[in-house]
Amino acid sequence: MPVYDVTGVRHAGTRGTDLDNSRNPVADLWRNKDNIQKELRIFGNAYAEVDILENLTAKTSFGIDYITFNFRDYIIRDIESAESRGSNSLRSINNFEYTWTWFNTLTYNATINDIHQFNFIVGIEAIDDYYETFDASRTNFASDHIKNRYLSGGTGVQTNNGGASDWSLASEFAKLNYSLSSKYLLEGTIRRDRSSRFSPQHSVAYFPAVSAGWVFSEEGFAEGLKPWLDRAKLRVGWGQTGNQEIGYYNPFTIYSTNPITSFYDLNGSRTSSIPGYELTQFGYPNAKWETTTTTNVGLDLNFLSGKFDLAVDWYNRVTSDMLFPVSAPLTAGVASVPFQNIGSMRNRGIDLALGYHGQAGGDLTYNIEGNFSTYRNEVTKTTGDANTQYFGINDERIQNFVVTQQNHPISSFFGYTIDGIFQTDDEAAAAPVNNLGTNQNKAGRFIFRDVSGPNGVPDGVINTRDLSIIGNPHPDFTYGITVNVNYKNFGLTLFGQGVSGNEIFNYVKYWTDFPTFAGNRSTRMLYESWRPGQTDAVLPKLTSSDQVSILPSTYYLESGSYFRFKNIQLQYTLPRTLVSKAGLTSVRIYVQGQNLITITDYSGMDPEINLRNYTAGNDRVAGSSSYATGSDRQLGVDGGAYPASKQYLVGLNLTF
Repeated sequence: MPVYDVTGVRHAGTRGTDLDNSRNPVADLWRNKDNIQKELRIFGNAYAEVDILENLTAKTSFGIDYITFNFRDYIIRDIESAESRGSNSLRSINNFEYTWTWFNTLTYNATINDIHQFNFIVGIEAIDDYYETFDASRTNFASDHIKNRYLSGGTGVQTNNGGASDWSLASEFAKLNYSLSSKYLLEGTIRRDRSSRFSPQHSVAYFPAVSAGWVFSEEGFAEGLKPWLDRAKLRVGWGQTGNQEIGYYNPFTIYSTNPITSFYDLNGSRTSSIPGYELTQFGYPNAKWETTTTTNVGLDLNFLSGKFDLAVDWYNRVTSDMLFPVSAPLTAGVASVPFQNIGSMRNRGIDLALGYHGQAGGDLTYNIEGNFSTYRNEVTKTTGDANTQYFGINDERIQNFVVTQQNHPISSFFGYTIDGIFQTDDEAAAAPVNNLGTNQNKAGRFIFRDVSGPNGVPDGVINTRDLSIIGNPHPDFTYGITVNVNYKNFGLTLFGQGVSGNEIFNYVKYWTDFPTFAGNRSTRMLYESWRPGQTDAVLPKLTSSDQVSILPSTYYLESGSYFRFKNIQLQYTLPRTLVSKAGLTSVRIYVQGQNLITITDYSGMDPEINLRNYTAGNDRVAGSSSYATGSDRQLGVDGGAYPASKQYLVGLNLTF
């Protein structure tokens, strides 16, 4: 379960990061075996429905999601520092959060002359969320015994912190559905949203939508197609949706107090300090709703007596007023940056789904369903010129390596292009001068490509002007397949999915392939680093002071294509004549495996990283009590996240 610190940053519960190899993991598991995290969650929904008139219905529903979280994180006194005062410590964390949703609708249905069917819905929706955290810590415990692991058991300085955050959303909406003879379909929606996350002058936004359908298989001209065409429907739609994911307090400049960074010894006594405040978030009150406008055309077919299903969709999705955290100039100070509206982007693609339902004899039935999807993403406009760049990840260790720029896909990879390794000093001497560091033009060093100079052509010098867009995290296409086979009482289900053509920025290599930090290293660094005569090396010559080879480059890029069997299940249903004797309706036994087989060339732990967030979408941002959002700004970065686990399940399903 997650753990939040005083600033609101969410952690994994154990110390260190996914890439922290400085401690013995087995020892850490033992030392943390009693650090149990406890979470109590209560959620549910209640509703009431009343028929006011014959065709008029009122419905109200109220839902609540309440969570309490408690965690005592005790750092045991280890052998290495057993004699150090304060080497053991306890941190006690208590959080709670609730979210309630209140939904009310009025629905009216009407039918005129048996061919005109109307459905009207009007309603309101309200959502409110509140989160509060408290934690305290203390050091120097005389005993590590589990019964002494309470704050009062320590003799060191005790600290405590707390904070809270909240947000709300209120909406009104109306919807009309119309059907003429079940052949001509029309739907219209209008929604008004008001969010507390924007400043009052920008909190309100309207989002309309309209769609139409034509069941042309019911027309007279389709009679000749009836022997093979069962049903055919053409769909057209246009609509808008909004995005408010900018954190909770984006409009406001926030200050906080911290004994370490904002208390000052103004009197010069060096024995006392005066509490002060420091800037922790820049405010931006002019941010407004991000709007996505989608136009789609679709076709649904069912033919050959229900054996085949086909659905095809083409869509064009334009996102305007894109919300993006824009960096502030360094002269403004160091603090969390606010979201601003920076431009627009377009996603254009095709979705295809095809299914076949077959039978062989009387006992064998099977269904095969496949889907295929492809899209192309492009940032069409930004508030600056075509060269304006917005960076999604700013890591001081490896610099910016994910960029959003006009005329390119969002979250493109940014860095240097590597053209191999110098094999001789003569080869290095003839190459462009490398000004990124000293002694770079030597045998065993990376060959950096001279991309551009002042006139857009190679200038014979390697410097920061040679940074460019080097990769794309967006796949050429995604696909999936589902197979269901049933024979008598046996059933087999197979489900697999994959992507093709995307790239992954393997950030893990930064720690494992270069001698930059202390800790474990990859076997690739041991066997594939350059040495005289090893012309097939993939890594440069090992040098402890090398701060150039680690720069963001094509070395970190790998193919992210894969196919994974997500689910395989075999089941057996006992005969009814047998289970009925026990008073049961049915008994089903099954064995199931998840994520058992993955076909990929990716060297990392899991190529499916492209479908996950680099930072979880609901992680609270340090110092701002708000949520980090926008996983599409940092796609395809493998920072060492845990891979999807293989699971083996054996189950028994009883129906009474």
